[in-house]
Amino acid sequence: MVGDSAWECECGNVEYGPIAPEECEKCFRIDSFAQLPEELLDERAKESQEAGFDLEAPMKSAKKPRLTKPKAKKKRK
Repeated sequence: MVGDSAWECECGNVEYGPIAPEECEKCFRIDSFAQLPEELLDERAKESQEAGFDLEAPMKSAKKPRLTKPKAKKKRK
């Protein structure tokens, strides 16, 4: 199984975890999540595996760009 539970927002965004998120990251609605039934989760996992997606693999987080100071311009003589 992907996670403990899956929660679907009214906009269709799905989040995984043991508790329902308070706010949707996609539409920013508050308390708009409903828990997806176990049968639906199994069906979606099967469809994604057939399509070549691996829901069991941990997602890699994108690295944030490093913030650096701009290089000082050299004065020409």
